[in-house]
Amino acid sequence: MPGYAIVLASGKFERLQAVANIASIAAASEIPVDVFATMDGLEAFDRDVVAGMDFEIGPVGRAMLEAEHMDMALFSENLARAKELGPISVYACELSMDALGKALEDYEDVFDDVLGVSGFLTRAEDKQVMFV
Repeated sequence: MPGYAIVLASGKFERLQAVANIASIAAASEIPVDVFATMDGLEAFDRDVVAGMDFEIGPVGRAMLEAEHMDMALFSENLARAKELGPISVYACELSMDALGKALEDYEDVFDDVLGVSGFLTRAEDKQVMFV
């Protein structure tokens, strides 16, 4: 299977968690995955945002965080662990970073590189693309 290319444009906690779960399971199954974090999806990885847990969180996400019986890793931790399991690459959007004047060091240490949209589309040309 050629794999998946996931465009992560949402900063909503539940969507971040879902992308990390899908990407992790695919990678563990040896299915190649490229994740392109852009717009609010990229900003969710900002070190200060993660440290303050400053995400838009709906009722399901809140329940997941508050449930004592669930030992749930944060999306950034899931993606970092997935790299140990299989073929996954995570890219930060160059346009979003330029617009905010940020560098890769401003974000959680999960990104493999910075790409523009055309670079990501080149990597995604043989993959099934998902937009979240």
